[in-house]
Amino acid sequence: MKTRQLLAAALAAGFVATSASAAIIDDNFDVDSSANYTQVDDTNTATVANQLGSFDGTVTHAYDYSADGIAAAPNTVGGTTIGLRMTANDTGGAASHVSLFHNTAVSGDYTVQVDIYMGVTGSGGTTEFANVGVGSSGTDYNSIFTPISGDGRFLSMTGEGGSSSDYRHFVNGTPVNSGDATYLNDLNTTNATGDTYQNIYPNTDFPGSPGNSWTTLLITVNGSTITYSLDGTAIIQDTIASQAGETDGFVGLSYGDVFTSIATPFQSQFVIYDNLVVTQIPEPGSLALLGLGGLAMLRRRR
Repeated sequence: MKTRQLLAAALAAGFVATSASAAIIDDNFDVDSSANYTQVDDTNTATVANQLGSFDGTVTHAYDYSADGIAAAPNTVGGTTIGLRMTANDTGGAASHVSLFHNTAVSGDYTVQVDIYMGVTGSGGTTEFANVGVGSSGTDYNSIFTPISGDGRFLSMTGEGGSSSDYRHFVNGTPVNSGDATYLNDLNTTNATGDTYQNIYPNTDFPGSPGNSWTTLLITVNGSTITYSLDGTAIIQDTIASQAGETDGFVGLSYGDVFTSIATPFQSQFVIYDNLVVTQIPEPGSLALLGLGGLAMLRRRR
């Protein structure tokens, strides 16, 4: 029994050490990190048909969201309240989109974790979408519709459950429709009425949706499987045909308004991202070797 406990401790120690050393991206947004990102919006997206004369929104780095009465994000260390804020369709009454792609390419098996706050105040009936994705080429913004845009894979979500596509994932040019078995709820629905979403967010301002509260998204790319989880619960799981064609590439944080209605008062709908961490998943062989090495050290100490 004692040997088993030592082995478990050694393996755990090996996993922690490997995970800690394998962080690829770690951005708490406490300082202006804009130099590490490429911004793609309505003015410079590669698909000419999707270009507009201007971007009707904002991207604010190192934004102090305590000014909006928002508490520190759940994975913040030290209680700081600085993050990345985005808005869209501020005044123009037309669809508006923006993506920030981190300049570090990611491949193989990895996880992406980020805290998300979708502000939904005021009125106007507008439904805006936060999108977090992987495997992008970084040349087109990510948008689930109006227009459908982007590549790789991403999750699109609303804050207030005001769409029939409150949670929808995208695979290389194609949004996956409601009713697909990849949606892990009782009805395989993309709507916030699904039991999984209701169980994650039972008491928010918009039950089934995270509006006006923090939520943590985890994307896990592991072999031929990709999983999207919110606050520790898997909501979508799908098979990857090819990592090289779907999940190898750039990580993107996006925001967009795909409808014409404008939030009132000004910028009363927005997204804040905080604590973006991308971590390589260690290969099983290296993990085992580290664990056995730790066990050997424990035995020598005895």
